[in-house]
Amino acid sequence: MKKHLPVLLITLIVVALDQFTKWLVVMKIPLYSKIEILPILDFTNIRNTGVAFGMLRDMPDSIRYPFFALVLILAIVAVFIFLQKLDENEKIIRFCLGLILGGALGNSIDRFRLGYVTDFLNFHWVGNSSLNWPPFNIADSAITVGAISIFIFGILFTKKEKDVHGNN
Repeated sequence: MKKHLPVLLITLIVVALDQFTKWLVVMKIPLYSKIEILPILDFTNIRNTGVAFGMLRDMPDSIRYPFFALVLILAIVAVFIFLQKLDENEKIIRFCLGLILGGALGNSIDRFRLGYVTDFLNFHWVGNSSLNWPPFNIADSAITVGAISIFIFGILFTKKEKDVHGNN
């Protein structure tokens, strides 16, 4: 349990930051409104009943909620399986798994409590907010950064192993 404490700490930090920022957005920005932060970034208040990019938002609740529950359970199980297989010194991967778990829990709290996730980070082309990346939140960011980092470090680690063992 002690070796998993840093992962749980990262998870809790991500969940707390995610929930706080969503609460702040809901309190300060009217639904479907925006505040320009930078020429390429607006804070918005959007309700996303689906998954990434709003996919599955039209799915009936009777299917969507069990699907979300299954995905959450699979994510938790996968993270803990990976954690069991890691060496104690693989701190970066542990950190990334904490990001993924925190993001999954942060969005799941909203999905099951409210029926939607609040998305608020809206990056767009300078001068044209209609050319934008779909809005997202801290939980989405944590999942994405964690997953991409694991992928990159996995490639680097595999390449390093091949170089050490003389295999190309």
